[in-house]
Amino acid sequence: MPASAATPGCRARIRNVDLIERIAAFVARRDHPVAEFEALALEAFAFQFERIAPYRGLCERAGRTPATVTSWRDVPLVPAAAFASVELAAAPAVETFRSSGTTGATRSIHRHPFPQLYRAVIEATFPAFCLPRGDRPPMLSLVPPRDVAGDSSLAFLVDHVLTTFGGAGSAYGFGARGVEVGRCRSWLGAHQRGGRPVVVLATAFALADLVDFLERSNLHFRLPAGSVVFETGGFKGRSKTLSRDELAARVTAWLGVPADQVVAEYGMTELTSHAYTANLLGGHRDHFVVPPWMRVRALDPATLAELPEGGDARPGLLAFFDLANVGSALHVLTEDLGVVDNGSLRLAGRAPDADLRGCSLLAEELGR
Repeated sequence: MPASAATPGCRARIRNVDLIERIAAFVARRDHPVAEFEALALEAFAFQFERIAPYRGLCERAGRTPATVTSWRDVPLVPAAAFASVELAAAPAVETFRSSGTTGATRSIHRHPFPQLYRAVIEATFPAFCLPRGDRPPMLSLVPPRDVAGDSSLAFLVDHVLTTFGGAGSAYGFGARGVEVGRCRSWLGAHQRGGRPVVVLATAFALADLVDFLERSNLHFRLPAGSVVFETGGFKGRSKTLSRDELAARVTAWLGVPADQVVAEYGMTELTSHAYTANLLGGHRDHFVVPPWMRVRALDPATLAELPEGGDARPGLLAFFDLANVGSALHVLTEDLGVVDNGSLRLAGRAPDADLRGCSLLAEELGR
């Protein structure tokens, strides 16, 4: 049936599929014109306004609708905390991701209707920042597999990375009880002897567990030159913490991977896209680069006014506009503090509760 003869409902579904496909194509392309980003941002905003009732109510009360908003900056924000209490889904969920809940707080729920966008994001970012040589190295994952953590967005990411980019000998070293140190020891020993660069994928906490075991056992490994460690997450809700520098130093001491070969990823359950440090590409190992289909700003915690950019600027609450989040919330206000400088960001920890009045008011408004 030609589009001109389709019913209104059918035509709407065709438009929706077309929008998702165009966003996926924008993510995958090499160039990302600003004008095209803006056009997709406004179209995606109209899509969410039409299909997510709680968000539409928030926008209408703020006087910001598709008829009045002319820039992605003016698209109303959604606090990340709202994912724990408000159903934000523009279509039926195909994947459902939940935050770790390690702090005892209510877990966020990201009902994701378009996991093909998540895969497109992974394919466009992970190899660029973690595999600049373009090969398929053996990989060891210290992230739970999907049969252990099926509702983890990180498990989804790592599963797709191993399937798409992992070479022969790739394996999981994390099971239902945590890091499987015996399996990790055997894998590291075999690949140390193999001479081919490898990639270790890990949360910061799992990586700390592994190097603790190696230190207790006095087991030093020297992974082949060119090996990479992908590290994500922190120690939220854990009694033991290490700075990134401390963790990198221990990785160098016990795995033989230099600190400048440790790539950090910044992401969260509530977002589809991720930021990476570009140290394998000559960038600073503490500066996270945001992909070109995403925008980031630092906002004053009390007023939510945009703060100046630059290395000397004061930290603010990080707000992300993520085209790949078209199925839930495009413009997400986090509880993380950071400084933004020319499209990259430097993290400055979590905001104290006293600094989250702007987030709290937005969450209350969204839940009305």
